[in-house]
Amino acid sequence: MASKFSVTIEHGSDIVYDYICSPCSEDGRNSEGTNYCQDCLHCYCDSCLQLHNKLHRKHAVLGKSDVDKWLTTTILAGPIVRCEKHPGKLLELECMDHRQLGCSVCISVDHK
Repeated sequence: MASKFSVTIEHGSDIVYDYICSPCSEDGRNSEGTNYCQDCLHCYCDSCLQLHNKLHRKHAVLGKSDVDKWLTTTILAGPIVRCEKHPGKLLELECMDHRQLGCSVCISVDHK
């Protein structure tokens, strides 16, 4: 018989952290973000950071000791303001004809 305790461990705890690990959060887990990637604009726990660093060796990652250098836009630069067509680009421009937000690539290619 599975206990409620094992389910709680699998899904993380109810602890509220200042910074949440982005990949863990997307998977429904609650883990503290102890590292911040300035290129991805995401926070990572130690486990997720290992995979991130294997995939993105040249990204600038800051640890918890440099939290004052982390961008305050970490929360704002989530999926809402990122371009779906061009990962890594932020939605920063608006096409006035179509009343649509887009990144610099979208606006220059699709909204001339």
